[in-house]
Amino acid sequence: MISEIQIQNFKSIQDLTLRPGRVTVLIGENLKDDEQRLYTVQRDSEAEKHYGGWTLVLQYLREKKFRQAFQLNRYLIVQVDTDVAEHAGFDVPRQNQNGAIPLGDFIRNVAERLRTEIGEPDWAAYGDRFIFAIGVEQLECWLLPLWFSDARGEQTVNCTNRLGGCAQLRDTLDRKNYQWIRRERKEPSSYHIASQGYRKRAVLDSQGLRNPSLAVFLEELNRRAIMLPQLE
Repeated sequence: MISEIQIQNFKSIQDLTLRPGRVTVLIGENLKDDEQRLYTVQRDSEAEKHYGGWTLVLQYLREKKFRQAFQLNRYLIVQVDTDVAEHAGFDVPRQNQNGAIPLGDFIRNVAERLRTEIGEPDWAAYGDRFIFAIGVEQLECWLLPLWFSDARGEQTVNCTNRLGGCAQLRDTLDRKNYQWIRRERKEPSSYHIASQGYRKRAVLDSQGLRNPSLAVFLEELNRRAIMLPQLE
């Protein structure tokens, strides 16, 4: 088993040490002299059994692991769901003395919480290369516009149950003998089916904007002139 990969003085990479986890995926195209497209995805499933995924995100930022990521990538997307916002250790309130905090302000508060873990020196160096994808309240809410054409597609609460209860999606998953969407166990193949509509850029642009927090993310990509590839 390979325990460590070290790259030094290769193109723009000065010094990179990659320690593969139980599952490490390297995805990329052949490198040209003027570009680099290599993405590393590591998932520590054992740690997630004991700690929420958001704690691992904060730990990743706190330990400055993003510095290595930026040697290989122009941007780094950091994704969290706000259903954990008020958990001890995350500590971002949903309300203030005036009541519920407006969604836009709430998303900015969550982004600021992530920024505190990054630290001001690193934010000064890399801040324009971070992109925050903040799902209010669950990332499943981003999928609702694909399956509901009415107001249910714009909901931001109880989204996993709403998505899992969608008769059309259940029928689609049944035909493929895939598990229904449910909170207790998240099956990647089921989510692939549930989200595949967004592989078409026109659908992402039209339906994605119906979800408030997905719209914020897409608007940020547009502000930076980042074009997502057409996948179908």
